[in-house]
Amino acid sequence: MDPGESGRIFAGPTSVVIIGDDRPLLNWVAYALASQTDPEFIWTDVRLPGEVLHPSDVLTRGLIPENRMSIVWPGDLARNEPDANVAGSFLIRSDEPTVNIQRLVDFLRLPTHTQEILARPRPAGVTRVLILSNGHRVVALYPSPEAVALTVRAIVATDSILLMTFADAPPEGRLAFDTVVHVAGSESKRWREAKLRVEKGPPNGPLRQGLECRLEEFAPIAAVLAKELE
Repeated sequence: MDPGESGRIFAGPTSVVIIGDDRPLLNWVAYALASQTDPEFIWTDVRLPGEVLHPSDVLTRGLIPENRMSIVWPGDLARNEPDANVAGSFLIRSDEPTVNIQRLVDFLRLPTHTQEILARPRPAGVTRVLILSNGHRVVALYPSPEAVALTVRAIVATDSILLMTFADAPPEGRLAFDTVVHVAGSESKRWREAKLRVEKGPPNGPLRQGLECRLEEFAPIAAVLAKELE
């Protein structure tokens, strides 16, 4: 049986970082995983001023409705430490359980854009998928693995699945994610030969730790890429 041929890709709220050199391919992998999990997924792309996307990138294909697509500059995703600290000082004097206070403070530390997305209404019982592409462009804003971990945990705690693409050398902060996926190859017609490797992940399931395969062998991704790229 091919990897991912049966069962859900994600058992519940979680975080995944997809690392590699080919940005269009990383975006297609994220798109495939998201569309197979939550057809109403929300995408945020960290873009540079004047940047022109590759013609084959999923973000140039019009597959994502405007109301579910955001373009931000790197600085837009800075953490809100001052606001969170003020709120924490106020709430610490309340009779609210400590765990609830910490969860709220962690949420308030998230970038304003992220808070706004997470606050959008969703159907009851739905675990929302959020994609952040070009995550390597905000590394300077999260200089320590601890800062990455706090941010990732705060997002997942809202009953969400976070998928982030990272087109640069693997950072130490990648281990703050529940699953770390490496994709080596190109988005072109040879996407089938691209290699997928799971450095960190759950012991069981489609994206289990230690999995190594070609993209054409990973059914959830291959089904989408075969339809859209061939």
